[in-house]
Amino acid sequence: MQAPPAAQTGITEIVWHDRRYRARAVAGGAAFEIYSDTSEPGFQPSGSTFHRFVHASEATSSGGEMLLAGVAPLAIPVMPGINASTVHQYSQNPRIGPAERALVSATRATAFITPGTRMVKPLSRHQVSRQLTAAPLVSGLCFRESDVAHLRFPSDRVVLSGDPDDVRDLAFALRWRAIGPDDYTSTELVHFPGLVGIPGRERRGSMVLGTGFLPSGTHLIAEFATAGLADLPLTARAEILAYTPDGAEIALFQYQPQTNVWTRVAGARHRDLVNRIPGLETGRTLFRVDPSVHAGLTGEHEGERVPITADPGHGFHAYERGAATRNPIVGPRRFHTRARWRDTEVIALGRNEDWVRLRLSQPDIEAIMAADATCVERGVYECWAPLAELVNPRTVNLDYPVPPPPPIP
Repeated sequence: MQAPPAAQTGITEIVWHDRRYRARAVAGGAAFEIYSDTSEPGFQPSGSTFHRFVHASEATSSGGEMLLAGVAPLAIPVMPGINASTVHQYSQNPRIGPAERALVSATRATAFITPGTRMVKPLSRHQVSRQLTAAPLVSGLCFRESDVAHLRFPSDRVVLSGDPDDVRDLAFALRWRAIGPDDYTSTELVHFPGLVGIPGRERRGSMVLGTGFLPSGTHLIAEFATAGLADLPLTARAEILAYTPDGAEIALFQYQPQTNVWTRVAGARHRDLVNRIPGLETGRTLFRVDPSVHAGLTGEHEGERVPITADPGHGFHAYERGAATRNPIVGPRRFHTRARWRDTEVIALGRNEDWVRLRLSQPDIEAIMAADATCVERGVYECWAPLAELVNPRTVNLDYPVPPPPPIP
């Protein structure tokens, strides 16, 4: 028997597994923190009560929190004998047949990304340190925040890890907003056929199943890759987050593109979390990034093509220190460089005199061996090569639609 609803701000009632619980919506309504007066499986102590987190799609609530979250959950096709458990079973098997794969793909196709969708990528402590001091970019495998909002305990977030860490009582993540859906692709076999067959000795983190879903014994979580595994520009007010053993989500740093800095936003009481990140100076609050690197994000401004920044929901802005310009940006575009090296399709990431850092855009075991590439994180393989050996280097452009102006009141 659960305790009656408390007279507390934000507390509501939901039904989960046919039982009624006090609950608090988190992540904009994508998940619930539920409370029990007695210890139950999966619940952890929280003061005088016990709590856990569940996805909003698993609970029944009269508040419509899932709709308020603004992101539609996965939808299972209506077919006799088919339910979420069936789809989950198929999603964890890379060797399913055509009929089962079609069912999984139909479910996976309901995981939409739109401009402004909040995305997250798990980070190790060392990745956090590099993120604060390297170019403001993101690449590799990631997730919609709404799909993983219920994974709040560090022990639960281990399943997402793309760069396994030896720390189990603290988890980190990068959160940003998508500029557009074409920046992301599913990790299904059709998009990355070589990732499925990569042996464990050449991987970091869990294998990529080729079904478009994360390997997990309990969760059905759609996973994405940045398109072609290319770098994407971080959007304004991207955040580096920490998740603590009590399930709290703490914003540690926020990215401010107009001033080229990551700003520490966590207060003094969270100093111990920042101190867990290796290589950071004690007490440092600002981390400058290279203003010349924007993952090729440019636009037309006053008749010239210039570097720009993206702020989904508020448009694009010319890259200038201080306040955003009043003049509109037209023709926003992201570009990157592709080439071939040793008969392998690669993305050119940066130069060091006569050498260039390359990333495999279609990793498979043959390409990894030919390029002598190293797995730097789950699904991402990089190497260095002489610039003169690149074949057919070319610029690839992706145009973004310009958002309509806000309505005049």
